[in-house]
Amino acid sequence: MAILEDNIRLVRNVIDALNTGDTSRVSDFVSPNYFNHESQTNPVRSKMRGPQEFIDTVVNIRKAFSDLQYELTESIASNVIVISIVSVRGKHDGSLFGFIPSTGNKISYLAVHIFTIDDGKIAEHKAIRDDLALMYQLVVVNASSLQYENFLKEWKGVKS
Repeated sequence: MAILEDNIRLVRNVIDALNTGDTSRVSDFVSPNYFNHESQTNPVRSKMRGPQEFIDTVVNIRKAFSDLQYELTESIASNVIVISIVSVRGKHDGSLFGFIPSTGNKISYLAVHIFTIDDGKIAEHKAIRDDLALMYQLVVVNASSLQYENFLKEWKGVKS
């Protein structure tokens, strides 16, 4: 039972870093071999690993969204995996990874984050987000236009 609680605590550290922007202790909970599947469609970020990648994620997300709040609503843990449901809210005041310029819009969406734990640290991350809801809120897509279809496919790494 202690291992499961420790693994959930690692994920809470991730959420705290995203909420506060404090990355000073990232090496305490992110493996040097950390791999983030969500960074693989970006040519620069796809080469990043370990704490550097996680810190870059925190910095870029916090630049894009003020009043950013990740709320951990539920976590399920095993000895090697933690699956968490997260509610995300904020205001889009900056460029999102250089792709989407500031809209000033408020955002709110749900995500499921899957963390693999190895040797007491987070070694891998995958996310299942409601990207369509986010893109509507950022006015990248709207109900009457599919002009950004190629952008969305690229964003999610979908091959035509």
